[in-house]
Amino acid sequence: MEVIDKHTGLFDKIANMYGWFFHKQRKGYEIALKRLDETEDLSSISKVLDVGCGTGALCAVYAKNGFQTFGIDSSQKMLMQAKKRTKGLSIDFQQASVANDLPFEDSSMDMVSASFVAHGLPKDLRLKMLGEMNRISKNLVILVEFNQTRRWYIDLIEWAEHGDYFNFIRTIDSELSPIFASVKKVQLNATSCIYVCKKIR
Repeated sequence: MEVIDKHTGLFDKIANMYGWFFHKQRKGYEIALKRLDETEDLSSISKVLDVGCGTGALCAVYAKNGFQTFGIDSSQKMLMQAKKRTKGLSIDFQQASVANDLPFEDSSMDMVSASFVAHGLPKDLRLKMLGEMNRISKNLVILVEFNQTRRWYIDLIEWAEHGDYFNFIRTIDSELSPIFASVKKVQLNATSCIYVCKKIR
């Protein structure tokens, strides 16, 4: 819990700053959802959950595309930003931590996503989160994350945030393969991709 408390405390402190980038993030997630739709049949997707939703940019994209949308984050101040910046959209935001079981029933969501969350968690919590996402989803688990292409400025930011980025980019493929039936990478840009994970039935 100490790691999560520190993680939450950091994002409480920088929530206002993250809010400044909401519109840029939303545009990026619009592109990501379009790329996902080009590679996966999303016609049966109606109910979605975003884990570690932050300021709600991805949730806003989901809601505007007609999905019944849920978002969770451990940072109360991030959720305050999310509610402020998605005002008028029907999104159910809740405070919850990946250190615990998430407050959703098994197979209760058509799709569960996490965007740039996994790399910031130590491996044990990352695996816990992935297991919970797999439990909650009926089929699709989506990670919008870094790939193995490094840039000096990303290295610097991730070093400053004290996350697990440097281990994540080495081990994420081997971490995903035992949990999911299949994993496909959809490239977004030079340094990030969508990990499209399908549940073992």
